[in-house]
Amino acid sequence: MAILIVALVLLSISTYGVIKLKRFYFLLGYFLFSLLAITSLLPTYNDDPMLMLTTLGMMIVLAIVTFPARKNIADYNINAEAAPLVKSFMLRTLLILTTVNIIAIFLVKLDTNLPEGMTEDMKIYPMIMHGVFAVLPLVVLYKMSRINLSK
Repeated sequence: MAILIVALVLLSISTYGVIKLKRFYFLLGYFLFSLLAITSLLPTYNDDPMLMLTTLGMMIVLAIVTFPARKNIADYNINAEAAPLVKSFMLRTLLILTTVNIIAIFLVKLDTNLPEGMTEDMKIYPMIMHGVFAVLPLVVLYKMSRINLSK
């Protein structure tokens, strides 16, 4: 149960980053969440190696993609030629975050090895959290589409 509380705190950090459009907090929540998933999966590696390797690989990719950066993209002066490249990069990164978390919903559903203290009925909570983590990048994408990057 404690792992769910920690995950909820990390989800709220990312949500705060979305609301305030603070890239650091948005990415920090995802990064720490991926580390939480990695550390909670390692003890159950021997129970189902293929599922664990898939999930570990996905969470490692998530950790690499979401390593937090201090400055927001909107804080830079981006010339008109570079703006499409930046937008393309942002779009790809945000879609990766959405895709990883949608896949994670199904992996949680299939996983028979739950962290200590979680019951089978509690699987819905991490699935909902991954669902919210999947929607947050789409909200960022919508909010960023309203901002003119070439000041």
